[in-house]
Amino acid sequence: MRVPTVRPLPPQRATQRALGASVLSMLFVALVAATPRSPFPPVLPQGMEPGGPFRWLSDLLGMHRLDESGLMLVGLASTISAAIGFILLAREAFAGRLSMRTAIWLAVAYHVAVLFLPLLFSRDVYSYAYYGRIVSTYGANPYVDTPRDFPLNSLFPLTWPGWRDTPSVYGPLFTWISAGITWSTKGLQATITGFQLLAAAASLGTIAVLARVVTRVKPERAVFAVAMVGLNPIVIFHVVGGGHNDMLVAFFVTVAAAFVLADRHLVAAVMLGLGLSVKASAVVPLVLLMVVVVAMAPPARRRSMLVTYVGVVGGVWLVLALPFLQTTNPTLGLVEVSGHDSWMAPGQVVVRVFGGAGALIAGHGGREVAAQLARLLLFGVSATGVVVVARRLWRDPSSRTAVALLAAWGWAFLLVILPSPVLFTWYLVWTLPLAWALPRVARRSIVVLSGFFVVTQLVTESGRLPELLAGVRIPFGHPIALAVCVWIAVDLIRRMRAGTPLDAETGRPEFGDAFEAGGMVVESTPAAIGAAPVRALRRRR
Repeated sequence: MRVPTVRPLPPQRATQRALGASVLSMLFVALVAATPRSPFPPVLPQGMEPGGPFRWLSDLLGMHRLDESGLMLVGLASTISAAIGFILLAREAFAGRLSMRTAIWLAVAYHVAVLFLPLLFSRDVYSYAYYGRIVSTYGANPYVDTPRDFPLNSLFPLTWPGWRDTPSVYGPLFTWISAGITWSTKGLQATITGFQLLAAAASLGTIAVLARVVTRVKPERAVFAVAMVGLNPIVIFHVVGGGHNDMLVAFFVTVAAAFVLADRHLVAAVMLGLGLSVKASAVVPLVLLMVVVVAMAPPARRRSMLVTYVGVVGGVWLVLALPFLQTTNPTLGLVEVSGHDSWMAPGQVVVRVFGGAGALIAGHGGREVAAQLARLLLFGVSATGVVVVARRLWRDPSSRTAVALLAAWGWAFLLVILPSPVLFTWYLVWTLPLAWALPRVARRSIVVLSGFFVVTQLVTESGRLPELLAGVRIPFGHPIALAVCVWIAVDLIRRMRAGTPLDAETGRPEFGDAFEAGGMVVESTPAAIGAAPVRALRRRR
């Protein structure tokens, strides 16, 4: 049989400018990151300073002569340029003017380059290592014991104060991985590099799967799918540079998507179960997958089908979690993480409004009660959104095609991430491998948020912000995030009311308007794929 493959249009000046903007802006960020007293690295281990080629070039340009305020302004300029470069390049990729080879080689170059930089934008890797050492060094349970129980460890002064008294909030698979990294590495620098290499491997693995799978399903979006992950400054600097485990979640979601497209739903569920064993967020696509599987089964077999999937996924999780299970923290940190806040979350606007009203009514105690009610309200909004998506999958057969299901995962992730009072830049990574399957509004929201979050997360330590910004608890970027929330909500409500499939384009031309416009030449070539994937590729035309 033959499937269409895409031959990109010859590069235009806009493409060349976008490539240049991406490369130069990423270099700009790297130079700022490699400069001493840069706002980008968190607290680093004693004696650990930036080095390598980017430090040499930074010194050559005299950037080390800038004071902290100067570096802050230069850092802001670099993140703004990186956001613009990425948005322009994503547009060219969607328009079909960027080749797959260029996108992949550039992604590999960015991933290698960031490994020459110090730890960036977050202290989370110290918590990863601490929980790993609780297992590998102390032989204790990180879901019961906290860093405070082992205060003489060299990681203690580096760990964020708010996490020193907190047991692990990560899944058992990642706890085992953390224990393995801390057991096999000597010295903090090697441990940090180990987590960065893990994130880089997960990212490049995600790119490899996307390039192969999306080329088969929607070849006109394959380069865009790769660019959204491999050329995204959030992935490069925040996730790989910060050694975050969110890329592992994205990798398992991507592999699960590949199995969904191959009509192997049980294996996809196992992959999502492994993602759930890294971070609880993977439960969102897992629930939606089970809804579709049960809905498609004959009524007489639905209960047994549900039991089978829950049993298999639960069994995998239980094998990984069994050594850590206890009655003190039976959810393995799942409840603990829901009580935290983050200053950049749009939902914090609601929390602070409720808290202020509560303080006016009943003082400090009223503030805390009202703030907690606001958090519950926000989690309720997210849960309601996911239920609405699940209901559509259950009731509408046209929403159960493979691509529509993946689009539903993307919608649900956005509904969980954006209203939440707990939001960090790297959470957006969960949605990136699904952006290609989403329609215009949701797809563009991810592109816009990628640029917005890069600029908003300017520093990892809020104390480094200028006094004026540090005193404003609602960051300057919140209006953009709130506008995106409204934009997504309106589009989703319209789809639900009109019965429009979750993956269907509703604008003209078919794949977007003038911003994403661009032609491409589609050819038919022999394809060595079986009949099962073809059956799974059904989608609404």
